[in-house]
Amino acid sequence: MSSSRQKSCLACVRAKRRCDQGFPKCRRCVARKVDCEYPSRIFGQSPQNVRSEGNQDFGFAERFAGEEPAGSSQLQRRSPALSAARLSPCMNDAFLEFGNEPFNLPYLPGDDDFLSPTIIDNIMSQQQLQQPLQQDPGDDDVGRIKSDMGLQSRVEFAAKRLAAIPKTFAEQAHTMFVHRRLFQERNPAALQDALSACALYCLRTPENQALVFRNLEHKSQQLIAAIDPHRVSKVDLLAALQALVMYQVIRLFDGDVRLRAQAEADEPVLVTWAAQLKSRTRQLAPSLSESSTPASASPDALLVLQDRAAHWQRWLVEESCRRTVIVALMVKGVYGFLKTGFDRSPSLRMSFTAQAALWGA
Repeated sequence: MSSSRQKSCLACVRAKRRCDQGFPKCRRCVARKVDCEYPSRIFGQSPQNVRSEGNQDFGFAERFAGEEPAGSSQLQRRSPALSAARLSPCMNDAFLEFGNEPFNLPYLPGDDDFLSPTIIDNIMSQQQLQQPLQQDPGDDDVGRIKSDMGLQSRVEFAAKRLAAIPKTFAEQAHTMFVHRRLFQERNPAALQDALSACALYCLRTPENQALVFRNLEHKSQQLIAAIDPHRVSKVDLLAALQALVMYQVIRLFDGDVRLRAQAEADEPVLVTWAAQLKSRTRQLAPSLSESSTPASASPDALLVLQDRAAHWQRWLVEESCRRTVIVALMVKGVYGFLKTGFDRSPSLRMSFTAQAALWGA
């Protein structure tokens, strides 16, 4: 009689590694992007590859206010797990660029130049070291989301998209949260330094890598020392947070242990700046179904319909603030999830205008 006990997958058995026996793929096979085969679960059935067919169907709400919205769906996602075999790095900044279709992201071909499975595996290896020191989230702690196979692929997908941001910024001076027009017209020193650091990082070689890493350390320390989030202007704080996000993405997902330690030490600064910028940012108004005010009379609609030359600039600043705060906390959450297996999600209650035509104009 065959045993009904779940056995380790064949890849973990061959590598002599412990298997978490996740279904349809164990975490180790997901991280390494290899086929995960289990011995037959049914007597007489031959082993076969188990694959998860990813189906993208994300729903995003375009608006939510600073106060409690009535019946507002906020950044809700409805999707089964994305197939790990289809995870690919971002070759452009399409992460927040999806037009009128809800999160209609293309899967772009490419290797793992931005974030290799080895780096993800190294970050995830810290989970076993930290788990004995951490308490499991209680039933009332709804902010902490435990890791599972369904979420793991999505988080790795987001990590690869985030890891491509510095290269996109170096090539185009424009990302899903840094607008080229604002950058060129205002030319803030913080973003100039970030652009040069990103360009230098993209050109790194084994011979100049030590110099590149020292430059990153110097630029980030210089930025943090120069900014007081309570005294600088809103636009200067925006540029500083955008630059810090670039530095955090590079240092967290490069794979260098020293860079990662520096980024972890600077994480409280990132959270503080994001919270301060959020408090100074106008939120999108409730939709017509949530308010008796006509949609055409909402503040953002008036900015477009009135003096377009002047108000477009104002809308661009506000939209950049909203997107930057979201991406900053997304970087923190994605890395924290990979490292610890869960994330304590803040009560963000922010939105962005999910229309590529407006942001790309």
